[in-house]
Amino acid sequence: MELVVSTEWLANEIGASDLRVVDATWFMPDAGRNAQAEYEGGHIPGAVFMDLQELADANSSLPNTLPPPEKFASRMQSLGLGDGSRIVVYDDSPFKSATRAYWMLTLFGAHDVAILDGGIAKWKAEGR
Repeated sequence: MELVVSTEWLANEIGASDLRVVDATWFMPDAGRNAQAEYEGGHIPGAVFMDLQELADANSSLPNTLPPPEKFASRMQSLGLGDGSRIVVYDDSPFKSATRAYWMLTLFGAHDVAILDGGIAKWKAEGR
């Protein structure tokens, strides 16, 4: 799979048994937006929500540090992501948080991960 996939590619692949779509939207705490609520209000069909705020090391004094591998693996398993999954991540964040999700997934060993070109904004603009 390419590093970046088009909305057309994703539309053609949705429903494939090995494809997982991940909404990795994240906002700064003072942004006045709630990523989970926005996901629940509308997302790409079949997408799961990756809570990047929760995917951090709770024992660190620094914000947004990587979680321990066991925590990451457990959370990914609960989202249905595992060996053999082709994963497409997207966001609706000014911070392009899908790139962090991509980095974390590949750092922890995922092989087939891509970012959706244009994110959910492009998906919606195309009427998908």
